[in-house]
Amino acid sequence: MAEVNHFLAIDLGAESGRGIIATLEGDKISMEEIRRWPNKPVTIDNTLHWNFPYLLNEILQSLRICAERGVKLESVGVDTWGVDFGLLCKDELLGNPVHYRDKRTNNIHEYSDPIMSRDGIFAETGYEPWAISSLFQLVSLKRDNSPLIDKADTFLNMPDLFNFFLTGRKASEKSIANTTNLMTTDGQWSKEIISRFGLPDGMFSELIEPGTVLGALRPELAESTGIGDVPVVAVCGHDTSVALAAVPAEGDYWAFLSCGTWSILGCLVDAPVVTPECLQQGYTNEYTLGGWYLARNILGLWLVQELRRKWDTSEDPWDYVRMTAEAAQATRFEGLVNVADDKLLAPSDMEQTLQKNLKANKEGEPKTRGELVRCVLESLALEYAYGMDIISKLTGKRREALYLVGGGIANQLLCQFTANACGMDVFAGADQCTALGNALCQARGLGILKDNDQIRQVMRNSVEIKTYQPEDSDIWRVKMEKYIKLRTN
Repeated sequence: MAEVNHFLAIDLGAESGRGIIATLEGDKISMEEIRRWPNKPVTIDNTLHWNFPYLLNEILQSLRICAERGVKLESVGVDTWGVDFGLLCKDELLGNPVHYRDKRTNNIHEYSDPIMSRDGIFAETGYEPWAISSLFQLVSLKRDNSPLIDKADTFLNMPDLFNFFLTGRKASEKSIANTTNLMTTDGQWSKEIISRFGLPDGMFSELIEPGTVLGALRPELAESTGIGDVPVVAVCGHDTSVALAAVPAEGDYWAFLSCGTWSILGCLVDAPVVTPECLQQGYTNEYTLGGWYLARNILGLWLVQELRRKWDTSEDPWDYVRMTAEAAQATRFEGLVNVADDKLLAPSDMEQTLQKNLKANKEGEPKTRGELVRCVLESLALEYAYGMDIISKLTGKRREALYLVGGGIANQLLCQFTANACGMDVFAGADQCTALGNALCQARGLGILKDNDQIRQVMRNSVEIKTYQPEDSDIWRVKMEKYIKLRTN
């Protein structure tokens, strides 16, 4: 009989948090969502905050459910998005952590650039110097003479903050610390950046590898939840990094595409790429279980979601199945849209903005909704191919396969278009890589799984993977040439 191990994966997404029991039985893993709750920021005195006490309580509620069910947990782990953090003084939280969408970092580079250039920060950390990164959030506190920056004795990114309140141990896991613009490409806190910006260097905790076992739940939490002294594992706290850890890939020369509302395209690298071209092309270096990867954010199915939001009515329903079916039949329109256009980030009317984009580039006017959806899907696939070419140039290695994970795998037309545009096999599978990656990272940390290859093998055993082979290469070569002209004009 195969050994059975249960893990609690806490995944805090942009809209909701989830408590998930992942069960590793032999060489296969399955999952069950046992609790879901909203993850909505709250505005207090014109500042947008995380609702930290509420979220911590929901994590404890998830543990209680496990106890009530009699589930014997091997461990628990927490992941969420990057950059945000909490400050502590003598183990007390100095207010609710601020949300990255808060206005405090607006125009922050006007203040920070004279102190240290963005090029210099990227060369030191390998991470794109976004205005929302932890560094610039801290710099905004310095600029505004906030008393918090002088009072704080501990800085912890959000997953590490939850881990501290669960275990009492202060530590900074490297995948989430990487999103701060404060961790060097050598995996250490940057003394140079901390000094330049006058940050208190004593508040940064020890840096640890993902998969580190932090210790058991605090005794009072073990008792109040009824779950006992379950270990807490510092998984890859950054959700993108923990998803990458579970991509069901084989071989060495592959890339990944996490496709949902946003798409994240990237590949594993032996060492960070910190050339000026890397920054110019919008790529950033991030950390995952076992080392570094190169990645770039790309607009994803947000474009289609916004069209559905406008079109879908009770009188005339437009769900994704209908939209994709209509697009599959719409073969006459050959226009393309530059999906890297910033105007597509948050338009009030996506359909109208897409039409304007097509008109401005003399790409014609789609006659049907199906033609517009097909145009978007083809253009997304070509943007992925464009990004794959940049990856090859930045790393000096051409990737041989692309693994597509996330909710986008349900759109088979997009998967096929991606194979056509990239001219390589696309392997689509694992729509829940984040939660499963969280659990498998716990298993790796506890020694239940021996290495990263075993994690990927478990994923291949556990999820259905569909292969899409490239078709119509001559047609798509012409489309690619056309898209590059649109993209670079």
